[in-house]
Amino acid sequence: MNLRDKLSEDTILVPMEAATCVDAIQELLNHLKSLQILSATHKLFSCIREQEASFTSAAGRGIAYPHSTSTEIENCVSVLGISSNGIDFKSPDGQLCHVILLTLSPEEAPSEHRKFITRFRTMVEDPQVRAMLTESGNSGEVLNIISDWEDSESDPIELD
Repeated sequence: MNLRDKLSEDTILVPMEAATCVDAIQELLNHLKSLQILSATHKLFSCIREQEASFTSAAGRGIAYPHSTSTEIENCVSVLGISSNGIDFKSPDGQLCHVILLTLSPEEAPSEHRKFITRFRTMVEDPQVRAMLTESGNSGEVLNIISDWEDSESDPIELD
């Protein structure tokens, strides 16, 4: 599995309009609803918001990974949001988050998102890639950055 298997121009939101963590989560869920991947967002929003209250999904370096399970999906679903202004996810390093990857796993496979996030983390560990993502102006640019990174990987991780 490549990142491009779960991310497309449709599932990349650039720029995000949200200014708060709560608004960012709702914006990403609403985007999935607009794509008819989800029929409702209230329950998922409440679940993710409760998780955020207990433990931040921010990983530092301007990146957050909110996630949950959903009865509406059969496979892992992801939506990537890029915020040029940054959003406070109460990151352990104090930085605002510019890259927010929201993943949903089916209830029968609640940890399915972990392999995908691990692959994404490998990519964004490169400060140049992070900077390019943050500075991108549209979903096509973001997808090109992801594609270029994946094409340059000499030994991609097998995720299936």
